[in-house]
Amino acid sequence: MNYRSDIDGLRTIAVFTVILNHAGFTFFSGGFIGVDVFFVISGFLITSIIYPKITENTFNIGWFLSRRIKRLMPVLFFIVLVTIVVFSLVMLPQDLMVFYRSVIWVLLYAGNFFMWIHHGGYFDGNSQEAPLLHTWSLAVEEQYYFVWPLMLIVSIKFFGAKITAWLSLVLFIALTIFSQWGTEVTVGAAYYLLPTRFFELLLGSCLAIFWARLPSVSQKGHDVLSIIGLALIIGSALLLTEHSDFPGYNALYPTLGTALLIYSQRGFINKILATKPMVFTGNISYSLYLWHWPIFALLRYMSIELTLAVQLMSIALTYALSIFSYQYIEQPFRKSRINNFMPIAVKFYAIPTVIFASVAALGVYYQGYPSRFEQQIVTMEQAINTHSSDSRKACHSAFRDNQRLPSDECIIGNKNELNGGKGVFIFGDSHANHLVPFISELIKDSKSWGQDYTLDRCIPIVGLNWGGNIYKAEHCKKRNAKAMQYVQEQGFKYVVMAASWPGIETQRMFNDVNRLESGVDKTKLFTEQLQHTVELIIAAGAIPVLIEDTPTLAGKSPKCPIKKIIFDDSLDCSISLTDNPFISTAFSQIQKRFSQVLIIKPSELYCINNECSMMLKNTPLYRDDDHLNERGAEILAVKYLEQYANFID
Repeated sequence: MNYRSDIDGLRTIAVFTVILNHAGFTFFSGGFIGVDVFFVISGFLITSIIYPKITENTFNIGWFLSRRIKRLMPVLFFIVLVTIVVFSLVMLPQDLMVFYRSVIWVLLYAGNFFMWIHHGGYFDGNSQEAPLLHTWSLAVEEQYYFVWPLMLIVSIKFFGAKITAWLSLVLFIALTIFSQWGTEVTVGAAYYLLPTRFFELLLGSCLAIFWARLPSVSQKGHDVLSIIGLALIIGSALLLTEHSDFPGYNALYPTLGTALLIYSQRGFINKILATKPMVFTGNISYSLYLWHWPIFALLRYMSIELTLAVQLMSIALTYALSIFSYQYIEQPFRKSRINNFMPIAVKFYAIPTVIFASVAALGVYYQGYPSRFEQQIVTMEQAINTHSSDSRKACHSAFRDNQRLPSDECIIGNKNELNGGKGVFIFGDSHANHLVPFISELIKDSKSWGQDYTLDRCIPIVGLNWGGNIYKAEHCKKRNAKAMQYVQEQGFKYVVMAASWPGIETQRMFNDVNRLESGVDKTKLFTEQLQHTVELIIAAGAIPVLIEDTPTLAGKSPKCPIKKIIFDDSLDCSISLTDNPFISTAFSQIQKRFSQVLIIKPSELYCINNECSMMLKNTPLYRDDDHLNERGAEILAVKYLEQYANFID
């Protein structure tokens, strides 16, 4: 395929949408779609190279992988080296261990699995300080580079090139639908993993396979298509947000826009993309992508405010470092005269990987070198990293495990000694899970027993279709029905309902399959079903206990109290308490109607005059933006027992 300078210019658009988004420019709330642009470009270019060779039976997979290693690995190793040195100086011990583990996964082309397993959603609070978070997309591409050539080889051998082309198109449609399904079922896995991203790279591959068969269009047609293509990309960057379902169908906007820009090679926009500044920046886009995120992660980790001046200086530093690494690392290694696969695989990949993995493993073995900090700091960090979602794995489910039943593994206290009396059942979403240590302390104090049964993103209201989409709403509804059936069968004394109670603006409620838009309709349905849930609990002989939500950190780091000591003693680590009138009104009405209903407000334990502390008894309370850590929840229970009578007694 002839060189396309406009595609290099398109890389510039892709990388700067990502950089501006990560720099914190809010007008590019959907700038993460730049990665999707890269995916289509990669699929197109790689397939343009290998497809003719496979059809002619001249493709050599060793030659192909050698090119990929020489192109991608040297600068990645260099940036990993720099991040290891820098973050080893500033990171807290347990954070550093997580980073060291990520290094090993990244170098094994499995960084996307690590980011999904450890950090969960891409936009979750603790992920924004992970130095190598952005390498998940490199892992997806590398995995595609392994799988796609083999698929083409097998398909062309058995079905021929023509049928393979149409099978590729059918596969693209099927995987697009699958991606949407995956996005509805699980946010993190769908965002990070190849199966739900495959269709984006495959779109570029299909474009390359059908290139010679595509109809020719006039100059005006090229101009119009190029404008539409750019509009789809920029529109996605401006209109999508971290709350948008993604990838799925929303990823079609930037990817189809990219495909149109590749197709409209003589278009008006393509001519702009082919200008020297755009092409040069596109040439260094790989380095730009690799450098920018560790810089912003470092700033966030050290709680340096991203003012406009800091944002611009960071982008300038990224650009300067990228020119350096492109000139003195990328280019020399790409032009290396070593061409045989084994020497390249050993010298350019295996040996550096073993060295870096050994350094990382050593850091994990020595537990992130805690002696760098005073014991108070180490203790505070240990508290932050206590997660009830980890300690209660058998009892708290990710949404993909929504059909899990209550388990005897989740019994708190000794049920047999009490002959079933004073049982406390806890159900709700992850905010119910983070309060399990709180309730556990009350259970121990009252010498009773309890059991928890919680599910991500599922508020504990029976009969309510609530969720991010109708799929999640229906499964949440079924889950709550199981919980209530269990309450009726077991005869608990108390049923604790806790959740990240949403406001009316963010409520996604459905009446059958139709999403409710009217605030009046939402309020009516929510109140009715909450009342119905309370009635069922009372009918089962139990006392309903409603726990109001804990305040969120509103973007502040849960490590703020530690960073205040280490980096900047002027940091403001207070939290503003915001009211949720939708829930306050609903709870108040329920308590007036049912006198036996108890309402607990955790915020009263660490908030004064609408200002809350992140610390209590020298212990940080949170583990991320809106979840308590396990030790913090226990400390709140101690404070509760100091101020109030134990409701279980």
